Amino acid sequence: MGTKKESYKNRQNRLMVCFFGGFVAIFFVSTVFSQPPANWTAGIAYEVIPTAKITKVSYYLGKTEGGEMLIFEVGIKNIGPKATRFKLTIYPLNGDPVSGYYPLTAKKGRPLALEPNEELISKWPVFSKDLPSGFALVVQEAGD
Repeated sequence: MGTKKESYKNRQNRLMVCFFGGFVAIFFVSTVFSQPPANWTAGIAYEVIPTAKITKVSYYLGKTEGGEMLIFEVGIKNIGPKATRFKLTIYPLNGDPVSGYYPLTAKKGRPLALEPNEELISKWPVFSKDLPSGFALVVQEAGD
């Protein structure tokens, strides 16, 4: 027979599994609707909507909670006339794509978007332990 403490711990574990499962589902759904640039088979490719500008791209092997992984650091600037939330998808040539949003989360008192001329640099771990032989970056408006 379990105690209240064990019951609480079981509920906490189930909540963490549901949260992680939901995050994984959102991740896979968000990458399904985006495609790499047409005819891209090697090197580096960019597909960026007219209202966005990539301001920084770097990648390196870095330490994460899951061990050493490939990490991309990408800056995006809103060059459009209105506040916009962007979606970045990174397609390593020999790996699984990774997607994320600019901004990823809302800040207190601010909309969930980049204001005109605002730039944001974010780091994205990619599930690889090797440097890529090529990659594509696709920037869209969130919701496209």
